[in-house]
Amino acid sequence: MTTYDLGPTQLYAPSERLLHGKGVECAIGAGEAEDWIRLDRRVHWATCSNVFRSGKSTSWIRVGFRSVNTREIADWRRAPYWQEGLGGTAAPSWSLPPTESEIALCLCHGDPRVRAAALALDESAELPVSVLPLVLIRSADTDERVRTLARAVLDRVLGDFDKALPRQLASLAVLVGMRRRYGSWAREAVLGRLGALPDETLTYLLTNGRESRLAGLEAATMYGLPAMEQAWALAEQDRDEGVRALGVRTAIRLALASGQQAVLDDARARFFAHLDNDCAYGLRLNTFATAVETGFLHVDDLATLAATHRYRKIRRHACAAVLAHPEGDVVLDLLLSARDTFVRSAAVGRLRHAGRGDELPRYLADLSGGVRATACRELRTEGYDLRAHYQALCADPATVVPTAVLGLAEQGHPEDAALPHSLLRHPHATVRARALSALRMLGALPDDALPPFADDPDPGVRGTALSALRGTPCLLRNLLDSSREDVRARAEVLLERNRIYRQGACRCCPSPPPTAKRSRWARLLAEPRPDPWQPSLTRPTSYGAGAGAGAGDSLPPWLRPTR
Repeated sequence: MTTYDLGPTQLYAPSERLLHGKGVECAIGAGEAEDWIRLDRRVHWATCSNVFRSGKSTSWIRVGFRSVNTREIADWRRAPYWQEGLGGTAAPSWSLPPTESEIALCLCHGDPRVRAAALALDESAELPVSVLPLVLIRSADTDERVRTLARAVLDRVLGDFDKALPRQLASLAVLVGMRRRYGSWAREAVLGRLGALPDETLTYLLTNGRESRLAGLEAATMYGLPAMEQAWALAEQDRDEGVRALGVRTAIRLALASGQQAVLDDARARFFAHLDNDCAYGLRLNTFATAVETGFLHVDDLATLAATHRYRKIRRHACAAVLAHPEGDVVLDLLLSARDTFVRSAAVGRLRHAGRGDELPRYLADLSGGVRATACRELRTEGYDLRAHYQALCADPATVVPTAVLGLAEQGHPEDAALPHSLLRHPHATVRARALSALRMLGALPDDALPPFADDPDPGVRGTALSALRGTPCLLRNLLDSSREDVRARAEVLLERNRIYRQGACRCCPSPPPTAKRSRWARLLAEPRPDPWQPSLTRPTSYGAGAGAGAGDSLPPWLRPTR
């Protein structure tokens, strides 16, 4: 008679096949590392529901066109459990001697007493070799007694066998080693006998499920394996953000461990591409922090990122890293020329510390108010006369600096309003716009003096005047008849945006008299409606048509006759 070995079915999971009495080899098949982890979790969860939930957990699954109770597939109430006997004895409810499937189920059981009893079978040589992967998982158990028994079993078994058995358990040991509290023992016990992680095991881990990829990257970092290309491939192509982040960190650490300049330069180039192209913004920030903490980036690289990178947070984190670097003062000129005002302001604040305090007056006329404020703060600590400096910059209309006009107003002296007043008719539009803003900051230009500037030939001056008028709708309404289309459009936008069509919203218009409030029903009844018996050209003919019982159905509810 010919017999055929059938593969595992799709209906029954390995844990369910064990429950039905199948052997370990028949239940789990080839037995890859993730399969053993999955088997342990599933049996643990299913038996926990019986131990701690009184076996009342049940659910329904779809099989074909009908719903099936999960207990029809696998009734976990039949699994071994801890049974109290007579005379104070207790033991798992398994067969005597226990079968291979029962031992496997007990090693994954939710009750630590059952797990410990299964491991104690090693003393009587009843523990089969096929369940050694489950014993390896138990070596990282949270229960101390179970953990001690499992480690004792593994020490004896690994000492008796040659390197073939540790090589088979290598991938599972790496996965178990990811358990932070107790997993390191299993990894060191197996890989310590091999000397290193085999290449085929690393390749398997990096090309398998998410948990295996993470474990493989951790092992590559720990053992310094030549997996640079594989790490970058995962960092650039993997769909999972966690795997990509760990791939970048692994590649950085491997490049630093190599000590070769060519490898470091190539890794930095790929890291800069990662900062530009990765789709997860938070991931880029995390990997950048790793690169800074490990010293992977030089101070020149950090300064270049701070000055030119397109993402604001990376620029500012890079700027902070440059200023915290011992050689940060060397690349200060690159930060002073950055477009980001935060970076420029931070660099200006570092000038006095770098012994270049004589360059601070240059930045009193910077385009950014934050940079000007930083320069003022640094110079004020030295007793520098800021007001006299700004007055000198604004004194000559031929050489006036536009931003110096704003800087003069930022000092807060109303008596300096004469200088901006003299610049309102300056031939350069930028100076006129800054002078107008300066007078508004000093409170030296009333609202009714602004409309003439809305007719200025330069759109920048017109925009400044209209922005200053946004709280005066009476003056804005007068600009709706302006000859300039952009002025009319801007005035309409300001009136609508601030919701100031009502007279009460304007501080220069009298408040309207309060309107009498009427209830909703009073407003509805006060609305004019044609009588249903009078002809109308605007309502449908069915409105009150006919004299039958449904003649009044088309009337509003409050006008329908009582029945």
